[in-house]
Amino acid sequence: MNNRCTCHRFFGNGILTGYRWIISSRGYANIIRSPSDWVCGVVYEISESDENSLDIFEGVGNGLYRKELLNVEVDGFPKNCLTYIDPIKKEGLPKAEYIKRINLGIQDAKLSSDYVKNYIRKFIPA
Repeated sequence: MNNRCTCHRFFGNGILTGYRWIISSRGYANIIRSPSDWVCGVVYEISESDENSLDIFEGVGNGLYRKELLNVEVDGFPKNCLTYIDPIKKEGLPKAEYIKRINLGIQDAKLSSDYVKNYIRKFIPA
């Protein structure tokens, strides 16, 4: 976030119910609908220029990701949050360079070890 969104600020820890975190067959993170699952993460407040920057990095204009507002529980309260979703729902393997980035993100987000073990380690080795 520091490199892509210079105006961001931490908002809280979030839980998105009814979705599951995966690595898509393109090799990058995605969320897919899954009624019995949830996604844990960090929620940031971003500026319009930050959103424009993310749109470029995430390839929104090229159809690599689409933006969607989803209801996320943030520190116990519902909040509509902007998400970037890959249209490819097929699971795959991570790009080699991506593994280190995801592991750094896990540390930064301070995700629970149970969540990491049950959802992320299926795709990303420690």
